[in-house]
Amino acid sequence: MENEDSHQALLRSTLAVSGPTLLSRILGYVRDLLQAFFLGTGLSSDAFAFAFIIPNFLRRLTGEGAMTAAFIPVFTSMKNEETKDKIWKFANMFFYDLTVIMASLTLLGILAAPLIVKVFAMGFGRTAGKVELTVVLTRIMFPYMMLVSLAALAMAILNSFRKFFVPAFTPVLFNLAIIGSALLLAPRTKEPAFAFAAGVVLGGICQLGFQIPFLWRSGMSFRFGLSFTHPAVRKVARLMVPGIFGAGVAQINFALSRVIATLLEEGSVASLYFSSRVHELTLGIFSIALSIALLPTFSSQAARLDFTGMKKTLVFSFKSIFFISLPAMAGLLVLNQPIIQVLFQRGEFNTESTAMTSSCLFFFALSLPFVSGVKILTPAFYAFKDIKTPVVVASLTMAVYIGLSLLLMGSMRVSGIALAFSLSSVMNFFILFIFVGKKVGRINKKGVIYTFIKSLFSAGVMGVIIFFFMRMFDFQSQEFLGKLAILVSAVALGTMVYLLISLVMNREDLKNAKTLLSMRKRSLNGRKN
Repeated sequence: MENEDSHQALLRSTLAVSGPTLLSRILGYVRDLLQAFFLGTGLSSDAFAFAFIIPNFLRRLTGEGAMTAAFIPVFTSMKNEETKDKIWKFANMFFYDLTVIMASLTLLGILAAPLIVKVFAMGFGRTAGKVELTVVLTRIMFPYMMLVSLAALAMAILNSFRKFFVPAFTPVLFNLAIIGSALLLAPRTKEPAFAFAAGVVLGGICQLGFQIPFLWRSGMSFRFGLSFTHPAVRKVARLMVPGIFGAGVAQINFALSRVIATLLEEGSVASLYFSSRVHELTLGIFSIALSIALLPTFSSQAARLDFTGMKKTLVFSFKSIFFISLPAMAGLLVLNQPIIQVLFQRGEFNTESTAMTSSCLFFFALSLPFVSGVKILTPAFYAFKDIKTPVVVASLTMAVYIGLSLLLMGSMRVSGIALAFSLSSVMNFFILFIFVGKKVGRINKKGVIYTFIKSLFSAGVMGVIIFFFMRMFDFQSQEFLGKLAILVSAVALGTMVYLLISLVMNREDLKNAKTLLSMRKRSLNGRKN
């Protein structure tokens, strides 16, 4: 009964994250549309995109990823062992320590912006005014790094208390800030890129400011105090070092894929970008939400040395994620081209762009179950304060990804890069699965494999039915609303088919999904408390 209650609590926490995450992804799509409308693909768009990469890259290295992964296990352990006064004293000191470090890096970045742009964007010098605009935009947006790093710390503290909705909602505010700034300022400024840059900084302020009252209510006083020698602060710092490298691997991987794509025909980089956005949207609805909810759960179980509980949570999470991700994979494999047409094919995004992008999405889709699985496994290592293992595996995965990309792009062009990502993701998942078994003990694979096979079969039947359904229509000749109606109908039909087959073959996991949906009302009530 205890495990059932904990699993329901985990699903409820996942729901609290998945709703805002889905909304954020939708608003992110609106943000992309506005950016394309106002900036196009010319000088301003290039300058803004590059200027935003720099603080965002440093934010991922120093703040959001490595810091939260290191902070939550340490903070959770202190909650179990120390008094409230001591844990909040540590939280306050860490907040101001992080503020000082990020403010210093921000100031350094603003001063060094001309050098950074000239070194890392050497090609911009061929176009008059491009370097200068990029430098100004970089200086405007550098404070975002400090703001969002502090917002990530706030998220880590609230997540430690199993408060997920508020932190998960902050990206919604970020996207709304950029959208609002674009709509209000872009038509009225000579250089619309400044409106988007201002929106980024405003979004960072909203992400941090929105969480502060909830931190205050949880017990944080924000009393000023610095201590870089506090034992818990030093423990988090030691854990962050390999975590920063791990985040760097992912970011380098991301950057190198774009560099490799520039060796191919025009449109290859854009095809990777747009297809990865759809892939991330599908991934973020449930998989990312579950991974966020898992870290505090695993940390608490690891602190109690509850290996049996961890194994049951892992099995339950795998079964839930495969039940969700496999039909999503099948849907993208069958509907990749209609999805790209409906979302993006207008203006400069023509039929050739759709063909390249949908081909990338097809191969990205193959990775969905395995990327989702990695997002379940990684928090288990972080809970044991083991950031080294995921980093080593990520480094190996990066090397394989680059090698496969170079090998496959010769015959498959940009689609080969997407396929390389999926193949390296499969490897990443199985290596981490083997290593996590050595930490927690033998995991009951039988139930997971049965769920995988049953869900894969159900998803396969669903995909075949959707395929023949789409052949009933002349999709290409339809106007936008006609294409949208056919696509929505296909998704609805596929969902109904999958659920009906699961009702016969896979009732246990269908029950978990039903429980997740039935908790929506209770979860909404819980957010108010």
